[in-house]
Amino acid sequence: FSRPFAFGRMSTEEEWKQMWYVFDSQKEDKVAKADFLHIVRALGRMYSEQEIKTLTADIPDPVALDDFLKFMQQPYTAPTQKELWEALDFLGGRSGFVRQSDILTFLTTLGEQMSREEAQNVLNNVKVDDEGRISVDDLCRYLSTPVPSMMPQIMELQAQLAAAKT
Repeated sequence: FSRPFAFGRMSTEEEWKQMWYVFDSQKEDKVAKADFLHIVRALGRMYSEQEIKTLTADIPDPVALDDFLKFMQQPYTAPTQKELWEALDFLGGRSGFVRQSDILTFLTTLGEQMSREEAQNVLNNVKVDDEGRISVDDLCRYLSTPVPSMMPQIMELQAQLAAAKT
């Protein structure tokens, strides 16, 4: 499960290539378009499905490393933490709190819809008060905390697999 918003994720070309080669372990400098989309999202770019279709319409499948690097050099503006806070506070009637049921509905019916299980996972990770409300500050903090990268463990596993083949 990944969080629906990510701030301050990988942003240098070196980091982009590191993530690319997690998926392109044979170093062929090409990956399937589905893997390309996973890489882009793993690097914190949370485009909507419609945005990603538009932005990648001219990119062939499989995707070449050079096309990926050009794509990543395009400007990307994610919602700021302040914008997220304002949206959540608005949803809660400007009270500093939002009802748990409203967040569940929001996450499962609007925009990039989460499954009910994914949305419940979000709710399980934030404190809900006796009135069924969640602090906008707590929810915003949870949603904007980057998910730890699994890349070092994956790269170590790839090295072990390569060593086992020889």
